[in-house]
Amino acid sequence: MFRQKLAFKVLVPLVLVLGGCGRSADIEAAKSLSRVGQEADVVFEKIADDFYQSCLRAADYTPLKSSNTEGINQDRITAEKECYENPQVEQNSLDSVNHKPTPKDASQALTNGNQVIINYLIALGRLASDDLINYDPQLNSIEDSLKQIPEIKTDVVGAGTAIAQFLFRVFSEQERRSTLKDAVLANDQNLTSYIDGFSNAINKGYSKGALESEKLAVDNYYKSYLGRIININTANSSNLEGISVVFRDKTTLELDQEWKTTKSTLVEKQKIADLYVEILKEISQDHHTIKEMYQKDEKPSSTQIRKMVKTYVKKLDKLVEQSNKVFKDNVTSNEK
Repeated sequence: MFRQKLAFKVLVPLVLVLGGCGRSADIEAAKSLSRVGQEADVVFEKIADDFYQSCLRAADYTPLKSSNTEGINQDRITAEKECYENPQVEQNSLDSVNHKPTPKDASQALTNGNQVIINYLIALGRLASDDLINYDPQLNSIEDSLKQIPEIKTDVVGAGTAIAQFLFRVFSEQERRSTLKDAVLANDQNLTSYIDGFSNAINKGYSKGALESEKLAVDNYYKSYLGRIININTANSSNLEGISVVFRDKTTLELDQEWKTTKSTLVEKQKIADLYVEILKEISQDHHTIKEMYQKDEKPSSTQIRKMVKTYVKKLDKLVEQSNKVFKDNVTSNEK
């Protein structure tokens, strides 16, 4: 399975990778981070899943029609179907994958795309400790899944596929003798390209794509209903009794506050995604640092290890705390 506990996906491999050996001190340090890693694994899945959930929520904000032979909520039903029914293939830019997936498929693709990075780090950790694990055959067909990541570029798909192919070779009999140094030197350019492109896809597809579209839907919804209440009551202000005025004002204030709260939640989700991207980019930067050290025939020290891992832990703690609050009302994808 692609999904495994993050403690042994990111944090454990990083301790082993940077240390270059399986010393008990390194292993114990990794174990102490396992709780944070396990929680962060859930957070990353929530971020990817919210791409689909955002589409469903935006559909729910489609205004009802006052009169329609198909039903007052037909537009909502149509909008919701677009979140999970296959759209027509459309041609994007020459540098982009020319198939636009459904938001539901894109959510799964984001999850799988993250696993390219995670499984690579697992491989580094296992190489560092001379403890190879079985190869996940799903990585063999990762290219098709990567193509469904929103805003992904063809060269990024190529970089991710190249990393997956490396994993296949390492976990097969072809390259059982590969070393940690071999892996880092061979994959640094692909990892840098892939994380940059994957991060850009998260930013454009989710933060500035799905969530911004949802913001627009929310704004249109509340503007529409608040406008109707204000206009109707203004036109009939001379006929309003005291209790009607109170009810109008109360309803207007409640809707306005609900509007602000909804928008605030979306902004918080964007911040969480930004922090997620920041962590990925730091992993890429540290990997590149390791490569440069190997090129100079140097090896990272235990002090350097702790400094790098400490940065991840601090940001993962923040990510866990925020996401538990912000994503608490999300339903799981299989409920729709």
